[in-house]
Amino acid sequence: MTGKSILDQAKAYLCWDIFRNMNIQLVGIQSDAAYFFPPRKDDATIVVFYRDGNEDMSRPLFLLFHEAGHWVQFAEYRERGREKEFYHIINSPTGTDRYCFEKQAWAEGGILLRDFAEKHHLPVEWLDRFDRYAEESLASYQ
Repeated sequence: MTGKSILDQAKAYLCWDIFRNMNIQLVGIQSDAAYFFPPRKDDATIVVFYRDGNEDMSRPLFLLFHEAGHWVQFAEYRERGREKEFYHIINSPTGTDRYCFEKQAWAEGGILLRDFAEKHHLPVEWLDRFDRYAEESLASYQ
């Protein structure tokens, strides 16, 4: 179990160490959720809603890294001149393309989380929990 400080550390890691043009907002509410907003110019934004007072911030942390995976995807699509395709897929509610897209975002987020976990000495079990949560989340896109 970890408190909100793990989210603050992850935010600093992603904004300062990995993506210089990333804005992350952590907002306390009643239910966990997260969203990626592709850049309008050069800066992208991730908003993570987490339950205030929750001692276990693993789900919002996993959502944060998943949304960071979308940033990696967006950068790749932009580099190949395929931004319209990115927007089309991310705005599709379900289907094979969306499922594969989300699966890739979870994989990219997992790579980032593994690096973060190593630098911040998180237990290895967190990586397994991330993978299980990713699988559960992916089921909603089929």
